[in-house]
Amino acid sequence: MKFFRNLLLGVMPAALMGCGGGAQALNTASAVDIAHVVAAGHRLMVMRVGPQAQVRFVSHKQHNFEAAPDISNRDIAVNVAAAFTLDTETMDVCGDHVVAGERIEGYDDVTATGHMLIVNNKVSILPNSRLKESIEAAVQGKGYLFQQCYIVENGKSQEQRIPQAIRERRPHIIYRAACTLGDGSLAIVQGGEPMHYDEFINSLVALGAQQALYLDMGTWAWGWTRDANGKALELAEKFDNTRYQSNWLQILY
Repeated sequence: MKFFRNLLLGVMPAALMGCGGGAQALNTASAVDIAHVVAAGHRLMVMRVGPQAQVRFVSHKQHNFEAAPDISNRDIAVNVAAAFTLDTETMDVCGDHVVAGERIEGYDDVTATGHMLIVNNKVSILPNSRLKESIEAAVQGKGYLFQQCYIVENGKSQEQRIPQAIRERRPHIIYRAACTLGDGSLAIVQGGEPMHYDEFINSLVALGAQQALYLDMGTWAWGWTRDANGKALELAEKFDNTRYQSNWLQILY
């Protein structure tokens, strides 16, 4: 894949790694191209979103919500938790958010330092200093928006924006983030191994992420992607709390 050949020149000489030791990439005509790479000495799974794919954000708080996403729905190429969920009772979503132009009130969280704005299928990751105008744009454009921790800004690590409770976790854990790369494309990146928070963020920077939002993990980590044949590949273990996931970032065919 041309994208990964160009990108990995600045990462590591032996960057491309599949589960069997060779490169692994899906059909470039699909919604998502997957590569297993090494950046800053750590393994990553990079799910790069194709230009024809549709990107949306879904919340169980939206007025027409019917059911949580189903892994058997073959229209969904990637489904991952997005913003933090407050608890298993209210299932409130972190920060005000927008679903298909519908503004929904969320709970206040000081760790929400950035947001993803999706209008006309164009994805931007921006600081919350621009939140008001982004919410207005999402509502007017019938688009989407959610808030999260802004962990890479303009190509630089912002590791202090990871919540303290997550930074103090031991042992190392798996991390996941939504990133915009140097060419403006969107990628969902998951650690291919347990890391500390600073190791993960530094690997995103080495990968070429210009902007990145942390995605909810821990017991809300379950999600999936699909291979070139449409087979679902689960991205994390299902926990008891999985059924309380409240919102999702999705890539559609």
